[in-house]
Amino acid sequence: MRPKIDFQLKATIRLARSSDTFHYPLKLKNYDDLRIDTQTPRLLVVLDLPREREQWLAVSVNELIIRRAAYWVSLRGAPESKNTTSVTVSIPMANIFDVAALTALMEQSRRGRIG
Repeated sequence: MRPKIDFQLKATIRLARSSDTFHYPLKLKNYDDLRIDTQTPRLLVVLDLPREREQWLAVSVNELIIRRAAYWVSLRGAPESKNTTSVTVSIPMANIFDVAALTALMEQSRRGRIG
């Protein structure tokens, strides 16, 4: 089996938080592209960056450090929106996009169970 995941990566310094979720405004076209049922799962991954641009990345020949964290959500099966320009998407704070999450998501993709 060759599991596969497609994802759309967004980065922001303005990730709105409330209780246990983040809220991210996504263009309607992107929302619609991510919510449709496809053979290859599609995820939204949002990178929460520090406000200061100089702190976003540290790069050397030995490492690449991206400050803060990224979070993922599957919009598969999400309802059609009546909005005309954007949809605010809720992303669980527990959905940190790290090595463990990517490994689990790839296994879910192999089994056909994401979203």
